[in-house]
Amino acid sequence: MESWELNLPKRGEARLGARKARAELVLSEEGSERRLSIPVVVAKRLKGIADERPWAADSARSVMELERDLERKCCSERAESLLNRRDYSTAEMRAKLLEDGFYGPVVDEYLRRASDVGLLDDARYADAFIRSKVSSGWGERKVSAALRARGVDAGCLDGWPFEYFDEVNEFERALQIASRKTFSERNRFSKVVRFVMGRGFSGAVAYGVAHKICDDAE
Repeated sequence: MESWELNLPKRGEARLGARKARAELVLSEEGSERRLSIPVVVAKRLKGIADERPWAADSARSVMELERDLERKCCSERAESLLNRRDYSTAEMRAKLLEDGFYGPVVDEYLRRASDVGLLDDARYADAFIRSKVSSGWGERKVSAALRARGVDAGCLDGWPFEYFDEVNEFERALQIASRKTFSERNRFSKVVRFVMGRGFSGAVAYGVAHKICDDAE
């Protein structure tokens, strides 16, 4: 005999680590039992359909099919809600949807569709990210590391890094940023180097800026 049961988390139930609270779907079929962890939003919609149209969820098999359809729909809605606020890299979006409790294959299916239609585009994301951070005074190394943390390899971007950085402009930008800061006389050179490299500029640029600032201070 087939049956199913839906267990929603108790109100105020704490998250487990970074994962949000989940609902549990219990499917019983031919003497075996399966327990599935599903997003709460999916569970609530499933319960609503079962209450309104019991015949649509009259067996474990039909419930499983219904749950997967609802999960695909909820996954798309959640992703599009996030994208309405800002752009995401593919890796960022995947991590966010998995954190929300969506099933891995459902998430990957959505990511493929979103990439195909241009909702997700890592090159577009990277281009906007780089230009934003360059205008904020970030150097090439810092930008590259930040993109890697978001699952994007800057090296795969057309024009990287020369379209965004060149040695002369890097030096002038780094000098402008460092000149806004006051460095005490003691160990001034090393302090400037550490500061400039901390903003993501190369060692060569940092040493050049340090020499310039120290020479001007004499």
